[in-house]
Amino acid sequence: MAIEKVGVYRKYHGRVPMDESGNPLPRSEWPRRRASRWAARWFGSDGKRYSKSFKSRREADQFAESTQAAMRVGKADQPQAVTMAEFASMYLELRGDLAPMSRLEHGYALRLLGECLGDDQVVCKVSSLDARRFLAWYRERMHRGRTPSAGTVNKILRECHRIFREAMACSLIRENPFAGIRQEKVGQCAWHCVSPVEYRKLIEFSPSLRWRGMIALGYCCGLRLGEVLNLTWCDVDFERGQIRVARKIASGKRHTWTPKDKDMRVVPLPSQAVSILAELQVGATDGQEYVFVCGKGPAKGGRLKRHNLWRDFQAIRTRAGLPKCSFHDLRKSYCTNLAGAIPLHVVQELAGHADIRTTRRHYLKVRDEQIDSARRALEDVMRA
Repeated sequence: MAIEKVGVYRKYHGRVPMDESGNPLPRSEWPRRRASRWAARWFGSDGKRYSKSFKSRREADQFAESTQAAMRVGKADQPQAVTMAEFASMYLELRGDLAPMSRLEHGYALRLLGECLGDDQVVCKVSSLDARRFLAWYRERMHRGRTPSAGTVNKILRECHRIFREAMACSLIRENPFAGIRQEKVGQCAWHCVSPVEYRKLIEFSPSLRWRGMIALGYCCGLRLGEVLNLTWCDVDFERGQIRVARKIASGKRHTWTPKDKDMRVVPLPSQAVSILAELQVGATDGQEYVFVCGKGPAKGGRLKRHNLWRDFQAIRTRAGLPKCSFHDLRKSYCTNLAGAIPLHVVQELAGHADIRTTRRHYLKVRDEQIDSARRALEDVMRA
């Protein structure tokens, strides 16, 4: 049986007919002058092409329709029987395009699917009901003493949808069991917009020049933490006052790395960050490629790792007396600061967002002074 549309074609046989001069007739004349039959052709679940001949087109059309109908109601050949454990290994090998963090997250989702559905579960037999049971199971699953939030459940749902979309592309399943399942509505989490005064406090209480540079790039250039750690001196253009965020190819001590948005972008480098980066460059060793490198241990001189960076940033924030915030809030504050001075589509471009709705919804915040301005404007209207 077919796994996709069944086609009907005219199948010629015998010699090509000749005209009175002995030349082959054009193809447009073949239906009237050349012997033929009708054939139904389709691809089976094993990937091979099959064909069946008929004397008339009517017979071929009837066969094609009955075969297609059998496929629509689920009576076609079953896809190849692959277990969840086998598919998990296969999937991670096929998806070489995934970023390292996405690869870890998809691997975690595959382990959860195997834990809930069973490693021996055949992929083609995973139904929409199984998908909903999996999500219900995950909502109640305890991890570190608590159940996952609605946002975390939505994230697992998106990853499972992508995983089974790949299974469909590999003809291991006919329909995506996670298609049509709606995400839970989640309110936007509150985050702290770091003011210029608070930024200067973070710089003041930073324990090292390296941390001052990282904080400056997050707040003044809006770089993600991964972009900061993978920044090389070749990406910094002091003359033009620009920083280039681009993918890296492994070479020497340089690691392969791709930005989250996959595209190269150029961001302005303000003077507040230039002075700190210039000081960092003076202290850099000969041949140092990355701006931020490990200072000790076996990886000395190599790219700085993420280990303990969240803990160290929270220690700096506490000493500076700032409300609870994360390193990523520096990037969000950068977007909010820019939105008051330049068009939103330019903010989107500088931030490296594929969708302007991401910039508008998650990276802009109404500041206290803007709320005060709105209140004064209302008071003026009411007095009129």
